[in-house]
Amino acid sequence: MSDAISNPFDLGVDNIADLLAAGAPLLPELELARGDLAHLRMAPQAQLVLGQTAPLMDTIEQIPQTPYTLYRLFVGSGERGRYETPYFLKRSNLAAVALRLFLDGDPAETTHLRNLTQDYLWSICEESNWVLPAHERDLIDLFAAETGFVLAETLHLLGDRLDAEVRARVRQEIERRIFDPYLRFHQSLHWYMGHHNWNSVCNSAVAATFLLLEPEPGRVAQAIALALAGLRAFLDTAFEADGSSTEGVAYWHYGLINFVALAEMLRARSGGAIDLLTSDHMRRVAAYPAKMQLSGAWFASFSDCDETLSFNPGIIARLAERSAEPSLLNLLARPAEPGGDWRLTMMLRNLLWWDGVQPAAAEVGDALLPAGGVARLAATTPAGARVVLAIKADHNAENHNQNDVGSFMLHIDGENLLTDPGRGLYSRDYFGARRYENIFANSYGHSVPRIGGQLQATGRVFHGDLLGAEADGTLKWATIEFARAYPIEGLSSATRRITLAADGMAWLEDAFRFAATPAEVEEALVTWHDVEIDGACALIQGQRHALRLTIESPAGARFALERLEEQSRANAKPGVLKRMSFMLPAALAIQARVRMEIQWTS
Repeated sequence: MSDAISNPFDLGVDNIADLLAAGAPLLPELELARGDLAHLRMAPQAQLVLGQTAPLMDTIEQIPQTPYTLYRLFVGSGERGRYETPYFLKRSNLAAVALRLFLDGDPAETTHLRNLTQDYLWSICEESNWVLPAHERDLIDLFAAETGFVLAETLHLLGDRLDAEVRARVRQEIERRIFDPYLRFHQSLHWYMGHHNWNSVCNSAVAATFLLLEPEPGRVAQAIALALAGLRAFLDTAFEADGSSTEGVAYWHYGLINFVALAEMLRARSGGAIDLLTSDHMRRVAAYPAKMQLSGAWFASFSDCDETLSFNPGIIARLAERSAEPSLLNLLARPAEPGGDWRLTMMLRNLLWWDGVQPAAAEVGDALLPAGGVARLAATTPAGARVVLAIKADHNAENHNQNDVGSFMLHIDGENLLTDPGRGLYSRDYFGARRYENIFANSYGHSVPRIGGQLQATGRVFHGDLLGAEADGTLKWATIEFARAYPIEGLSSATRRITLAADGMAWLEDAFRFAATPAEVEEALVTWHDVEIDGACALIQGQRHALRLTIESPAGARFALERLEEQSRANAKPGVLKRMSFMLPAALAIQARVRMEIQWTS
């Protein structure tokens, strides 16, 4: 292996062409596996992937259809799912049959699998547009770029087992839809130098497709140089100095899967000279998600993030190795299940880069991300239940922003008793001017107050500051200042402190000061679980524990309960979000304190 170049993102076209000239395999593990497919077929990770895709084989001969009427639903109603469901299912089915054709040990099945693979390739080539209707303004969107990568890797995987006519058609469509637009119009692509996951997903997938499919070395080098310029902007701007992603852990994962795949292809082809994964910054980025973990598959669901996540184990294992960040393996710890994927590219790397081993349990302790504005505190009850508090500050113009400055979560023994409800239903309105009418994007659906009847406002100037995390004896706490998250001129200060005792007892303490005219404050706490209200007390019933909330101040405050049924249903949530609130009387200085006690229920 060659010595790694200190800054590969500065490489020019000629340098890249020279470094890639050796023609080493892009995926060395694949070439080794070709020599002993029987061994790979029986490996635990292969059995897992085959098992994950097995249900698809029951209806595999029915190629999902993506007709015009479904394509045009988004223009009429903003609805996305009815077109996107068959679109992604078709690609999942392609991966399922192509992988079985590659691993197949039964000659009687080979012809059938080969025909199905070719039919799926041809059907995808026949689609009028690989770009999703919701992204129709884009020449190349996330999924057009990834479709090109998937099709190119299918050809690379199966080679001349596919008809020459099919291979030529795939190459022709990728040239028309991906290669030519990227080389000619990259500067006009909104994501090319973007500060979010689109940049990495698209630039990485396109560059990987060039490596797999483009025969002209100079053209490959040109595409790689363009991609590296875009990816440098991604790494510099999509992550904070401490490695945080304001898009949340789900988009951290999505933004990096193709990047890691591309990085390893470049490293292999260049003999180690082009290495994108070993910088100090990359290690901080790799350390981020484990600091957001609550337990197993549960993560802090700030921004457009779900409460539970799964990960591509091949990508996680390889990034942990290359970045020398072992905490990443916590993402694969039991009882979490390794993720499945619609992409052949990721299925293949799960087979080749992961050995099927999962850590016994995630190690979740205290964590602080000062640049990202997130703190995590952990304790254990006398009965052995793990308790984790997480809180965020930052600003209200993040990528995949929600107006959630001050939002916090209380996670007990594998479930969120107080939650951040995560993303709303993806639709035209959710990514348009009406986004903040949705309670899952505005602050009404979060555990944050209304002040003077006002919700938090949208924009970078509306922000909070994480003042730090401290400990004293058996107590530890994190504090934020979040007055500036509200469009209220006379609000001098709003501080929030969450405190966790060594035995799992917790407190929420808010303090508000007004310069001249006081305003009422409505405190709010949200949960998916059933709630019973009794004056100053609220009891949240979890599966294994209950959480008793007691208003300690102000005196006389009483809980009210609102079931957000209509909003939860409209956003396709599996449960109903409950909002517990109580009022603080108008005063120049007012405080609220809520005690949170854990009770065993089973």
